[in-house]
Amino acid sequence: MITNDSALPIISSPLVSICVQTFQHEEYIAQCLDSLLSQKTEFDFEIIVGEDGSVDRTGEICEIYAKKYPETIRLFKRDPNNKIFIRGKKTGRFNFLENLKAARGKFICLCDGDDYWIDNEKLQKQYQFLNENPEVSLVYSSYIHQRQNLSSFVEAVQDRIFEPEVLKTIHYLGHVSTWMFRNDLKSLMSNPIIYKAFAMDMVLFSYFKIKGKIAGQSFTSSFYRYNSSGIFRSKKKQETARDFAMIHFYFFRYIHFSMYTFLTSGSGYFFKKYIKSLLRI
Repeated sequence: MITNDSALPIISSPLVSICVQTFQHEEYIAQCLDSLLSQKTEFDFEIIVGEDGSVDRTGEICEIYAKKYPETIRLFKRDPNNKIFIRGKKTGRFNFLENLKAARGKFICLCDGDDYWIDNEKLQKQYQFLNENPEVSLVYSSYIHQRQNLSSFVEAVQDRIFEPEVLKTIHYLGHVSTWMFRNDLKSLMSNPIIYKAFAMDMVLFSYFKIKGKIAGQSFTSSFYRYNSSGIFRSKKKQETARDFAMIHFYFFRYIHFSMYTFLTSGSGYFFKKYIKSLLRI
């Protein structure tokens, strides 16, 4: 069900789409949306909110914001019956994919409903960089990382452009809340990997590193909140090692098809961890 997208928004041609995936975020979603709405840009942007069937007040809060900012926010309330199962577990993948499909901007950013942005010029800085560097497919920046004890520190990023040859041995950079990438997803959306791999942000990174260069920016753009129920923290070590090993295999099978990349970008490390965990049983 779509809440406020039945009528055409005032912004008909946004340059950037911000995709927000939210579920059970009643304590955080207002701060998230306020931080996105505070962006100062020389262009129009839209905020696509995918509310994934929360049973707390998340949906209610999203509706309040969608009604208050109908020219910017497009709220999609997902049917829980559409949730996609991956490796037997219910996920937010349907919501994630549908948000990407709804994006009308030339560029896309992501921000989970429990994270938020701290630089109100994030969009402007990253758009300007990508516009001036057409060979770069994705850009990311420094961010504040919250620990389990709620203390925090800056994950610093250097200003650097990574060449495709270097990226072959890198499986991830930055945090997804800091990214901006080009809306060039047609081939990915028809790729079976989007229904198999457990971490969609890792899939996106693997996809974009073969589409072009990837660049880091040193400014600090977002706050990544500790989430005790996150996909990695809710798994046992053996499950995590297995899933990381499998996702690297999926990258090889469905995206880069390079044995060199498969062997050098971390797959061997995770396969070894998985085997060791089995031997301890």
